Amino acid sequence: MFHSFMKYIHWLLFTALCGLFLFMFLDSLAYLFPYHEQQNLFLFSHAYLDTFLSTPGKLGEYLANFIVQFFYLPYTGKIIFAFILSLLYLFPVLCCKQLTGKHDPLHLAVLPPLYLFVQFESLGFEISWATSLFCCFFLLFMLSLLPKKIFYITLLPFFLLTSFALGWIYPAIAILICVVTLLSALFFSRFGKNRKIYIGGSILCLGIYAAGTFYLFVYSYNMRERLLLEAEDHLKKQEWEQVLDCTRKYRGENQLNDYFRNMALYQTGRMPYDLLNYSQSYGINSLFLPWTGDAQQSRYGHYIYEQLGYLNEAQRWAFESLVVNGETAPNLTNLIRYNIANGRPEVALRFIRVLKQSLFYRKQAEEYEKIAYTGQIRGLKALPHAENKKARFSNIQNLGPELIYICDRDSSNQMAFEYLMSYLILSNRQKQFVENLPRIQAFSYPGMPPLYQEILNRYQQDQQ
Repeated sequence: MFHSFMKYIHWLLFTALCGLFLFMFLDSLAYLFPYHEQQNLFLFSHAYLDTFLSTPGKLGEYLANFIVQFFYLPYTGKIIFAFILSLLYLFPVLCCKQLTGKHDPLHLAVLPPLYLFVQFESLGFEISWATSLFCCFFLLFMLSLLPKKIFYITLLPFFLLTSFALGWIYPAIAILICVVTLLSALFFSRFGKNRKIYIGGSILCLGIYAAGTFYLFVYSYNMRERLLLEAEDHLKKQEWEQVLDCTRKYRGENQLNDYFRNMALYQTGRMPYDLLNYSQSYGINSLFLPWTGDAQQSRYGHYIYEQLGYLNEAQRWAFESLVVNGETAPNLTNLIRYNIANGRPEVALRFIRVLKQSLFYRKQAEEYEKIAYTGQIRGLKALPHAENKKARFSNIQNLGPELIYICDRDSSNQMAFEYLMSYLILSNRQKQFVENLPRIQAFSYPGMPPLYQEILNRYQQDQQ
């Protein structure tokens, strides 16, 4: 019984790791998979492959992007990534068993996948870290199946080739982990004859690893980050009540949180009533994101302009995001939609051709291709264009002038009106608020919103 337990313990641990990782990926860490999928777009083209082959050490990133595309699916990507992380434990153990015929009672090989699992909580985590190590461990395991003498002879060529393809750090780490596992197995294997010592030592080590991982996981877990990502995901799906729910749970001040919440307030019909019931920590900048050149903010600025129908400005933000973040699915999709709605089918087709090279967005790209020349996109309505007017440059630092311009061009734009009123309230411009209040007659409110009435009364009292 004891020998059977020792023989299969690595398979038991491998299964346990797979189960743990998959459970967490489906539960507490599920929000990270859409984020990573939206940051990368794998393309089936020679040009895309050449960008990685032309630079030494980039092949791991190519493989990572290939894996990340499956994060688009609700389960497949999570299963694949859980399996890859778990194999980072199994391959060194099998390699050690093949070379020495012994097991490591300290189970040191379990530490790398646990470390990467904790690091995965961070948005800055690179999937290529896991895929590059996976490639190195897999190759080492395959080499360990050869005679020992040949295995040791091929270590140097293995290191040189993988260093060129993946970067030197990954084969170095893989070899180091295998060496440590081998030494531990050789040194501590003598204790394996004593069943109590072996089992007790294994349980103690695994308990320490589990406790350390649990502590680091809880300590590193960023609930505020999760709420922001979930709020954006609900925003894309136009699930506005869920957006409000996420932004309410957020603790602390964050401009992006205020930005999402105010959009949800309008879409749920609560902006004229509940605007000041929430902390507008950034004043007028809670309503929009002024252009500052920030790489992260470039991903979010288009939302407000798209909903306002100000598609030229939404397109500018999408293009800035393309420049900063590359050809991601959201960037390409947004540019396709905006260019079709703005009557620029040839420009849209350029981005459609790129999107068609992907696996999961090909069908969507083909649908856009069919309607490229119609100028119609469901859910998008461009601001009426004045043929005889000179070109107008948007104010990228201040939303107020743009809201007035939109209201003047389209008096039926209720969102522009409510945002203009909110802008004037947050900037404490009572006179301009009262001057623009008559625009409300274009809309069918059940009555004057109490917030608007209160400001109007206060202004009238001040004028007496």
